Amino acid sequence: MRITMEFRDFKAINVGYREHVSALRKNWYRRRLVGPPSFRSRLRSAVFLSEYLLRLLPGAGGPIGVREVEQVLHAIFPAARIVGDKYPRYIFQLDDLARESGLQFVVIYRDCRDVVSSTLKMARTKWRRFDWVQLMDTPQKVAARWVTAIENMEKHRSQAYCMRYENLVGEPTKEMKALGKWLGVEADGFSTQEVRDSSIGKYRTGLSPEEVEQVLEIAGPTMETLGYL
Repeated sequence: MRITMEFRDFKAINVGYREHVSALRKNWYRRRLVGPPSFRSRLRSAVFLSEYLLRLLPGAGGPIGVREVEQVLHAIFPAARIVGDKYPRYIFQLDDLARESGLQFVVIYRDCRDVVSSTLKMARTKWRRFDWVQLMDTPQKVAARWVTAIENMEKHRSQAYCMRYENLVGEPTKEMKALGKWLGVEADGFSTQEVRDSSIGKYRTGLSPEEVEQVLEIAGPTMETLGYL
């Protein structure tokens, strides 16, 4: 398996080559603004983007769909049987993506309180200079987005593998084995060394009691359904 990290190549599909290229270039530029990656990292991502677009060029005469994206990723990663992209906001695009044949979805969800805590920390520091942060700069806004994400996940649960983050942290070997079975790959290839419990329960120090109450007012029923309350 080879998975790109927030490359967003499945976000702009069934569009012309130029529109697809423009979307990926904008994403690459925005990611440079969000954080201070090393020169080596920027160079590596620029080389990857260039190779991707060059390999995609033969299909420039028609719309760029899932099949074209998959073919290019397989060409770049010839040893991989499964290729894909990790991007959290695909969850809000599931209604469209679920209609595409050949796509599989893995959704990892976690306690809304921890999601709100980590998101607000970023919104108040690293992301605060960007206009789009206004979509997630209060506990209520983040909680509402989390509820929408869970609703989308549930709507497409039959097509997705839904993994509870806390279960992954608690029993990584078991969860990886189940995921491998669903994907049809050997779970022994998954490393559990990067799985840590440091993100569980961070809301206890990251949110005030008032902010926790604001989260529960919006997300409480959904959290209870998922066993978080």
